[in-house]
Amino acid sequence: MLRIPTATRLLGRRSCDSRRHLQVSHARFLATYAENPARWQADPCVQMYGQLLAVRDAQQGAFLVAAETLRAQTNLPRDLRASASRTRASVLFQKAAKMFETLQISLDGPWPRETFEETLKATAAACEAYLEALAESADPQLCKEVEPHCPEWPAAIDAVRSAYTEVLKLRAELRFRQIRWHSQQAEHARVVSEAARRGGTNDEASKAVDALQGAGLLPTTQEQELWQLAADACDRLVEECVLIEPARSTHVVADSAVTALRSRGQALQALTLKDLAIAHAMAHDLETAVENILKALRVRVGNPSMLTQNAADQIQAAAKGVLELCGRQLHSAETQAVGKAASSRAAEVAEAIAVFDAWRKGE
Repeated sequence: MLRIPTATRLLGRRSCDSRRHLQVSHARFLATYAENPARWQADPCVQMYGQLLAVRDAQQGAFLVAAETLRAQTNLPRDLRASASRTRASVLFQKAAKMFETLQISLDGPWPRETFEETLKATAAACEAYLEALAESADPQLCKEVEPHCPEWPAAIDAVRSAYTEVLKLRAELRFRQIRWHSQQAEHARVVSEAARRGGTNDEASKAVDALQGAGLLPTTQEQELWQLAADACDRLVEECVLIEPARSTHVVADSAVTALRSRGQALQALTLKDLAIAHAMAHDLETAVENILKALRVRVGNPSMLTQNAADQIQAAAKGVLELCGRQLHSAETQAVGKAASSRAAEVAEAIAVFDAWRKGE
């Protein structure tokens, strides 16, 4: 009879979950796997999982199916299912990391949309898998019951937390690359637009046209479209840079690496929104320019030092430029309604500038 590898091989350590399960009759408790592994060796799901566990690197797809099947068997001990959950997460992480390593993103070449999305999807799946594994393994009652049989259990949970942090960092790096590519192309589009507004062309504009075409974009691509894509990626980056502790009511917990990434993303978010606001202002879309400069001014970077003085000055200068445009619109308003709207926008921007300045000064 095929015997599943010992609990040590289930996660590189002993699989030691030990919460008892009641059968429908509520008359007897199920033993934990760590307490009595032999009792569960004959189960078909356990056998299949054990067989594929040894070849999980070569047969990832089959292993993941076996792990999911085992996790779904509520008649099996929770420690065994939690162990399968952790190993499943590690396999998904390995898969995402391999895709990340082979992903080629060139600032001078076309955006690899399909492969990027596939890599991002794989990374998101690994994040979700680790979150589930942490929820299953760190359950307080389970920990209480399993530790007498497996002193290594807390270390296994710590390993899951560390891996969870690493996969969050991997996903953040994907977002940073996405932001850089779109920002670079937006800068090229800005050069082309400025030349068009001046009614002529120059060597810089010609190079920008060539760069856009090399990136697979039309020379007529609007910079605000590209800045919007970069801003959307910033939003997603900031949303995703959080470390959840399921065993603590799904609260976000502090982690220096993840917190630093979030602050870095917030600073980039503010600058990108600033550039998006300028692009809309230059396109004579003042309403959208106001909307985005307000968003930029209202970003509060977790670690304020991540937003340099130069960056803060750029944001304030752009905001004052938008405020000036609001003032011009107010003075040239042909109707009371237009004047009222311009006055309201100007007041809101002026207030946001003052609050932003106070925040930067720590007031």
